[in-house]
Amino acid sequence: MKGAMRVSIVLLLVMVSDCAVITGACERDIQCGAGTCCAVSLWLHGLRMCTPLGREGEECHPGSHKLPFFRKRKHHTCPCSPSLLCSRFPDGRYRCSMDLKSINF
Repeated sequence: MKGAMRVSIVLLLVMVSDCAVITGACERDIQCGAGTCCAVSLWLHGLRMCTPLGREGEECHPGSHKLPFFRKRKHHTCPCSPSLLCSRFPDGRYRCSMDLKSINF
């Protein structure tokens, strides 16, 4: 509930002010630091933000795997971390998971 209240206040301030400063805003991956990509915001689709690479179990998009991507990303998720793969699970969703091919047994 507190999170929703904070988002509402921020959106209200943006609407009544002449401008807003959003840290972490970007246009392309090269503007973000290591371990992040420039992904579309879940809240404002015209805004892209530096977002961490996917960790194990997090949602991913199978078409979003290049890093850095030199054009504008169209997805709200970043590629998985280098040691992970974007795999389809039985429920039909894609999530970052271990690349079993790279494990030495």
